[in-house]
Amino acid sequence: MRRFILTTFMPLSLLACKDNKTSSKANTGTSADTTAAVTKTDTAVTKKNLSNADFKSCGLPSNELGRIMVLEYHLIGDSEDRWKRTPENFRKDLQMLYDSGYYPVSVHDIATGHIDIPAGTTPFALTFDDSSQGQFRMLNENGKTVIDPKCAVGVMEDFKKAHPGWPLTATFYVLPAIKPTLRLFAQPEYKKEKLEWLVKNGYEIGSHSWYHEPLGKLSDADVQKHLTMFVKEIKAYLPDYEVHSIALPLGVHAKNRALEETGSFEGTTYKHESVLLVGSSDNVSPYNKSFSRLGIERIQEGDQYYGPGAFIKNQTKHKTRFVSDGDPKTITAPAAAKDLLNPALEKEYKIVWN
Repeated sequence: MRRFILTTFMPLSLLACKDNKTSSKANTGTSADTTAAVTKTDTAVTKKNLSNADFKSCGLPSNELGRIMVLEYHLIGDSEDRWKRTPENFRKDLQMLYDSGYYPVSVHDIATGHIDIPAGTTPFALTFDDSSQGQFRMLNENGKTVIDPKCAVGVMEDFKKAHPGWPLTATFYVLPAIKPTLRLFAQPEYKKEKLEWLVKNGYEIGSHSWYHEPLGKLSDADVQKHLTMFVKEIKAYLPDYEVHSIALPLGVHAKNRALEETGSFEGTTYKHESVLLVGSSDNVSPYNKSFSRLGIERIQEGDQYYGPGAFIKNQTKHKTRFVSDGDPKTITAPAAAKDLLNPALEKEYKIVWN
């Protein structure tokens, strides 16, 4: 089984990454704590060698007002359970997404409306909660530190090596002060090394709070304390890294929901551009006037009726999935969806109704 030497491995997918400029947000006149409209990237259309492209088209007409999945994983281990996926089944999930014409983007891309992907593909984002060891495990083999090929990161890196034109990434919502089995991937001797490796190799680190206390149980002051303590801990390992997303512990909102986005405590400030829920649906397009970056829903792992496979079948059968037109300066969608478009985008971008 393929293993990755930590100190020397550089994923091939990094060579295929697109320009990562963030698009600007449009002002819709809606309260900033509930909705932020977004604009597409102002970069030129990415030129792709379609004859050698490592992705599959879904075969549906363009619909950039369609729905987007953000997938939610927890434990990766030996057997299937409610919040647990085996490495083999996790890889099957990735293969299913690849074969079904989905294309990986980050949570940041969705929150900011930076959906620059090949024509005929559908964006999706991967997320992991709770920072258990099965998500990212390191092994010592003959004096060398390697990534366990059976952990989530190992599975993803192996899949990327097989499909270098499919830039797989994920956001890890980690816990710095929870019980040891969930504390920053549960190998204290590798904490700094793992966090640095993730960021260097194109993954994102998100907040899951200081130790998973539901924010609704906390006072306003304690919400800010818990979220700034998270920032301080991450900064201790990654001084230049900015955390810009939070997954709410147990999906419970703070009493003052504005504090989920931004706050401060004892001179430390946090600011989240996105807030993720626990469940349990796909999301409207970032170009939809009702899109809320502060209430992004997720689809939980597993083969059940509310899992990724069920949503893929439903989105495809009913043609509700976001399908890219391949042009970041154009929004293409069915004419029947005109009323869904964020009107702020009409003056700035070419709109094509099909």
